[in-house]
Amino acid sequence: MYIRKLVITLSFLLLFNACSDNATVIKYDKSLTHLACLRLVVFPADKLISDTLVNLYDFDENCPYELQVSRKSAIACNSNQNADKKALSNFPSGYIRMDIYKNRKPVYSYYKDLNCKVSKDIIEDAFKRLKSDMLKE
Repeated sequence: MYIRKLVITLSFLLLFNACSDNATVIKYDKSLTHLACLRLVVFPADKLISDTLVNLYDFDENCPYELQVSRKSAIACNSNQNADKKALSNFPSGYIRMDIYKNRKPVYSYYKDLNCKVSKDIIEDAFKRLKSDMLKE
């Protein structure tokens, strides 16, 4: 009986802690608050991401701050170490990442695990967060 309760409790803990819906944000330079411009780099090239971001912000090719955007979909994790998380939770199948660099040094990072393909809404939400954290209005 004790083992059964323990297994059920652990299952619920793994279910709710295995993957968070919240994005991970890192500001590497706390003194840097609001940037005046950004230069856009999407790698690998992705028309949906590029078109969505260009409609949200006026990027400047001469800006010293570079916004690098990447995404990954259809991730398949074959590690046995994650077998319990894959079986008991909504294990992420992709991510979206937005990083700002100046002279190849990281300034800001936004990362979010996804359980679906990258969509326009996901891109807009990610950029909205980045904008509120780092850009002048």
